[in-house]
Amino acid sequence: MVNIKRIGSDKDNHWHTRLYHPWLMEVANKPFKWGEWDCCLAAADGIKVQTGVDIAADFRGKYTDQASAFATIKAITGGSTVADAAAYCANKFGLSEWKYPLMAQRGDLVVVEDAGNLVAGLVHLNGRHVVVVAEDGLHRVSISKVKRAWRVA
Repeated sequence: MVNIKRIGSDKDNHWHTRLYHPWLMEVANKPFKWGEWDCCLAAADGIKVQTGVDIAADFRGKYTDQASAFATIKAITGGSTVADAAAYCANKFGLSEWKYPLMAQRGDLVVVEDAGNLVAGLVHLNGRHVVVVAEDGLHRVSISKVKRAWRVA
């Protein structure tokens, strides 16, 4: 297990304006594409911006559609959901799971339930929403939909 933490977090309390906000603006209108810019890889990309570490390296380049994405999750994690993929990545890199998921803070990895689907995302800068990837770019979902969450420290 490798423990990761935010770049400059020991000295700089403004990581969110230096790193996270510019990235959110850059990818705001980027459309969904399996295996390149889907909910899991987008969340991992946001964590990489914050930490310099790619927590989804085990998954990259291994799927191109929904069926192969879930087959990859099954092959790597033994599970069958996006939550299983998120938990695998979080555990591998030492991200601690929040006992109370609604306590997740800006930039943290979360899994939300949206329209009956489990979706990976990151807590928005405002702390009240989760940023998730949709067909036409990033969308915000209420943080009240969070089912699981891991601290990106």
